[in-house]
Amino acid sequence: MARRYGREEIVERLRGELDRGRSLFAVVAGSGISAKFTEAGGADLIMAYGGAKFRMAGLSSMCGYLPIYDANSTVLEFGPREIFPVVKEAPVVAGLFGADPTWDLGDLLDQVARAGFSGVMNAPTLALVDGFFRQTLEETGISYEREVEMVALARERDLFTMGFASQEDEVEKMVGAGCDMLVIHLGNTIGGSIGSSTAVSRDEAAESSAKLSRLGKGLRRELLSVVHGGPISMPDDFRYLKQSAKEVDGFLAGSSAERLPVERGIRETAKEFKGIPH
Repeated sequence: MARRYGREEIVERLRGELDRGRSLFAVVAGSGISAKFTEAGGADLIMAYGGAKFRMAGLSSMCGYLPIYDANSTVLEFGPREIFPVVKEAPVVAGLFGADPTWDLGDLLDQVARAGFSGVMNAPTLALVDGFFRQTLEETGISYEREVEMVALARERDLFTMGFASQEDEVEKMVGAGCDMLVIHLGNTIGGSIGSSTAVSRDEAAESSAKLSRLGKGLRRELLSVVHGGPISMPDDFRYLKQSAKEVDGFLAGSSAERLPVERGIRETAKEFKGIPH
């Protein structure tokens, strides 16, 4: 059963991994079996995120960005019931929609802490939204600033904090709020049956990841940084990125850790069974 860790305890665990020469590996899980076996494979952190449940139902995780579920209620329900029972040691972090104006952030974070989560992450996040729609959301009070405020309030409650950001001003705001781990969002993950087909190149991803990591660590030296999504969908992709983005401490996997392996594994197993002659 997952247990509650304090913020500094988690930071110390992660720093220990880096000191041993190991990149950090965190997983956004949409099912208990994903959490259980990614931890068995060495995952340092497990994130419970309601949007991930869509991909494990065979749908796009981008459903998590549409008004077809309550992101915060979902994670408070399925995290303790589906993720906590199968995780042994890894800290479990709650993916929360901080910009949701129907929640009092202090009350939400108190519920998260009482439920037993060790941290929070701003997921879903407006860092993945741009253009006129982003502008309209911001102008009407559904803002990235609320996500930043959530991170600051979570730190006050001794919760480990992870902050999604995709551009320089977002990095500055998240680091200013005291986030422990910057998560550089490279977009929806490519590949598989429901992944994106459009993404920046691996070289562009490496360049922007290095730039944003340097910015964040320049503002606060002890900041941890990981990348997520876009063209970095397989271990070789992350290995390639690390060659030129040495400032990056690790990788946050979503589809890469649960959807893509399941798609391949189930399909190939079914084909093997079906290929047995009568």
